Amino acid sequence: MAKRKKKGEGEGDSPAGAPPDLFDLLTPPGEEGKYDREIAVPTGAPGVVPFADTLPPPWFRTGPRSESPSGRGEPGRGDPPAGEEPGIAGAGAVGADASGEGGTGPGEGGIGAVDGADSDGDSFAKIRRDGLACTACELYKTRTHFVLGEGPAHADLVFIGEAPGADEDATGRPFVGRAGQHLDKILTAAGFRRDEVYICNILKDRPPDNRTPTLEEMRACTPLLQRQLALLRPKLIALLGNTAVKYVVGPDAPGITKIHGQWFESIFGIPCMPMYHPSYLLRNQSRAPGSPNWEMWQDIQALKKRYDEEKGR
Repeated sequence: MAKRKKKGEGEGDSPAGAPPDLFDLLTPPGEEGKYDREIAVPTGAPGVVPFADTLPPPWFRTGPRSESPSGRGEPGRGDPPAGEEPGIAGAGAVGADASGEGGTGPGEGGIGAVDGADSDGDSFAKIRRDGLACTACELYKTRTHFVLGEGPAHADLVFIGEAPGADEDATGRPFVGRAGQHLDKILTAAGFRRDEVYICNILKDRPPDNRTPTLEEMRACTPLLQRQLALLRPKLIALLGNTAVKYVVGPDAPGITKIHGQWFESIFGIPCMPMYHPSYLLRNQSRAPGSPNWEMWQDIQALKKRYDEEKGR
C-alpha cells in the first residue's frame, strides 16, 4: 500500500483483496475510451511492491554509494563501440544531428548541465548512451529523438511526466509543446526558474500516436530514471499526471483529482507531490475557484513553499 503523507488515507482505494483496475486509474477524467490498449495488472497487485520488486533498490537515498548496485540495465545494453560516445550539451547548447541519435542533442545529456559523474563513475553521458542502445521495448524503432531530460546536473526538485509527445520527439527536449509552455508559465508565476529544476519523463521515447505507456515500457525505462535521480539527488519530486502518479506512488493510490497537492513517499524513497499534467489543464481552461487550473495554482505554491524550506530560504 502506498503511504500517504496526509490524512485521508484509503480514500478511493480498491476493496480489500481486489486488484486495482489500472486502465481505469490511468485514464484522466473525461478521457475514457481514448486509449485502445489496456494495461495489464501485474501479479500480486494491489500495492506498489510488484513495481518496486522489478526495479533496482533506491540505494541513492537509503545507503552508502559504495554498497550500491550500478542500476545500469541488463548486459548487452551498454556502451556503443569506441569512438561513438556523444558529448554533453552545455548551458544553452543546441544542435542534434538530423537523426537525433548522435552528437550533443538538446536534452539528451541533460542540457544546461555540467555532466556530473558520481562516485560509481556514472554520468548523464553514459545514461544517454545506454538509453540510445536500449532495445528493452519496441519504442526505439519509432522514435525520432531520445529524450533524456533537461536541467542542472544537481537539482533539488525534479518534475516527472509520463512520456515525450510529438514536439518532444521532434526536438529531443522535454515539455516544449503547448503543455510545456503552459508549465513554464506556471513555474514562472510561482517563482521558479526552469533552469533550476530538472524536467524529464518516465519514458525516454515517444509512444506512437501519443498513446499511454504500458507498464512494460515504464519498467524498461525506470533504470535510466533511477540513474538520473542518483546523479541529481533531488529532495523533492513533482509528478505530472495520473500515469506518473500511479507508477511512482503506486497503482493503489486514489485518482489525481483526490490526491493532488499532497505529499507521498515515492518508490524512489523521495517525497513526491502529485500534480495535474499541464495538457489536462489546457483542456480545462477555467480559472474559477475549484477548477483544475485554480487547484494547480494552490499546489504549485505549496510546492514552492516546501522547496524554499528545503533550500533554507
